[in-house]
Order: sequence, then structure tokens, then C-alpha cells
Amino acid sequence: MKQILMTLALVVAMLTGANTASAQKVYLTPNAGAVAYHKQKDCSYLKNCKVVNAVTLAEAKEMGRHACVRCYGQAAADKTKKEVAATKKKAVETKKAAEKKVTDTKKAADKKVADAKKAADKKVKETKKAVKKEVTATKKTAKKEVTATKKAVKKEAAATKEAAEKKAEKAVKKATTQARDEKGRFVKKADEAVKKATTPARDEKGRFVKKTTTKKAA
Repeated sequence: MKQILMTLALVVAMLTGANTASAQKVYLTPNAGAVAYHKQKDCSYLKNCKVVNAVTLAEAKEMGRHACVRCYGQAAADKTKKEVAATKKKAVETKKAAEKKVTDTKKAADKKVADAKKAADKKVKETKKAVKKEVTATKKTAKKEVTATKKAVKKEAAATKEAAEKKAEKAVKKATTQARDEKGRFVKKADEAVKKATTPARDEKGRFVKKTTTKKAA
């Protein structure tokens, strides 16, 4: 148990030391071409620099700076150079992976759009085909209805004509049939004319009107 506690304490101490080291202040110049960070502000490499900024060690490493040879020694400088190179390499790999992911995502999106367009075009084509089929069927139905209507109208016209002809025929027959008297005997047309001529005229009240005789001049 004691050994476990000692191990935990050691780990905590290492983490604390790492955090403290990362948080310690270092100095660097923002000048173009500057690649190192310095332990002391009065490092000879910073002597002619007009601007010197104080940052944390972690921030300096994030900027891609390595340890100054004069401040930390050659071994430390080489070590941090390797760390910076590894960080840059990782950044490049991360960038490439991100770009690849973007490319793959774009390809997938383009494929999805193409598939959607293809499906839409197919649906439009099928819809047009269905509409065309429906229009054709409607035309056929309408044509059948028109034909049936024409036949019905023609049949009705023929029936009307036949009825009119029969009616006319009856009227002609009636007009040409000789009249009969109250006993059912045929009455001659001449007798009818004589009867009409000899029948006294009547006035508006139905009274007989006497015929006026004209005197001959002496």
C-alpha cells in the first residue's frame, strides 16, 4: 500500500513539474526569422531586438520556437528542435488528414447530389410517361363517348323523322278521306259546297241575316 502511495505521489509530482515547466516564462522576439525562445531576457541574441515579449514555454512551443543554444545548451536546443519538427510534421499530417476528409466529404456529397438528381430525373420521366398514358386513355374514352353520342343523336333524329313522317301521313290521309254524314254515308263535296252556299249567313249574335235584293233599273 505504501509503495502504491509513493508511486501516485511521484506521478503527481511529475505532472505538477510538467505543468510548472510549461507555465514558466520565456522570452522571444516577434521579428521575422526568429526561431528560438530564451531563458533570460538579457540573452545576447536579444541584445539588438527592439521588442521582446514574455510568454509561457507552452506558448513558445506552439509558435514553433526551440530552445536557445546559449540559454539552454546544445542538447536542449537539439531536443526542442526535434520536438518542433515533430509538432510541425504532426500539424502537416493533421492538415492533410483534414483536407482528405474534406475531399472525401465533398465527393460523398457530390455523389449524393448526383444520385438525388438521377432519382428525380427518373421520377420525372415516369411521371411524364404516366401522364401521357392517362391522356391517351382519356382521349380514347372521350372518342368513345363522342361516337356513342353521335349514334344516339342519329338514332333519335331517325325516330323523330319517322314519327313526323307518320304524323304527316296521317294528316294527309285524314285530309284526303271523304267526309261522312251522321249515318256514316259518304258526303259528296259538291253537296257540301251547295249546303254552304245555301246556308244563310249569321251576324255576330248568331242570327240569320236576310239577303238584300237589288232592283233592276227601268
